[in-house]
Amino acid sequence: MAAKPVLDREKYGPWAVIAGGSDGTGAAFARDIAASGINLLLIARRPGPLELLAEELRQAHGVEVQTLSLDLNAPDAAQRMAQAAEGREVGLYISNAGAEKGGNYFLDQSTETIHNLIARNVVTVADACQLFGAPMVARGRGGMVLMGSGAGLGGQPGVATYSGVKAFVLNLAESLWGEWRASGVDVIGIAAPIMDTPTLRDLLGDMQIPGMLSADEVARTALERMQAGAPCHVYPLDPTPEEALRQSDVRRDRILAVQAISASLFGH
Repeated sequence: MAAKPVLDREKYGPWAVIAGGSDGTGAAFARDIAASGINLLLIARRPGPLELLAEELRQAHGVEVQTLSLDLNAPDAAQRMAQAAEGREVGLYISNAGAEKGGNYFLDQSTETIHNLIARNVVTVADACQLFGAPMVARGRGGMVLMGSGAGLGGQPGVATYSGVKAFVLNLAESLWGEWRASGVDVIGIAAPIMDTPTLRDLLGDMQIPGMLSADEVARTALERMQAGAPCHVYPLDPTPEEALRQSDVRRDRILAVQAISASLFGH
């Protein structure tokens, strides 16, 4: 029995690009998108897992899947993604890269680690939003999911740089939601919770953390909330669905209020 489509292919297809699309949350996004009949360009550093997932999706859903092995820290990473997608109409962009193992204070981190986090989560994300967002706005349809972290909701000792760049990701997504929603382009930022992913398993082994969610659940919620027109989805410390929606709605209302003031003062 074919999987039920999660996305409207007419709005978010015919191609989607996933940066960080080889395993964990990226693979969860890819399976839901492919089940919706949308072709995929999967991008990640390791070619092996990329090709395994690509073949799975081709066999399961009959979609076209291309892969690109790419270091998302590279200064031209977004440009190389756009070049790989050239000639394809991209209706959906997923930014899913940027994890950090954490646990180190700021002064104990190398300059290289700090710069890589900024490059991956700020420079590459911003460049990709421009390169993929401009054609979407021109066409009047499309969507973006920018995966952030609950660490971006406030300062967090031990992950100082990560907390800072994930705050950028969330605020960028919410701002683009406000700027692009009248054009028919949906943008959502996800302040993600602790998820059961291969990256986390490398750190924790078999240890269980209360409230840890599956990557499938988080990816599905992100896509559903994007289609519902939400600018963000926040997973709070109080991990109830009702509190998640309440905090997300509070952030949405703030964006709309600030946008109304800006329009009255500056005409936009």
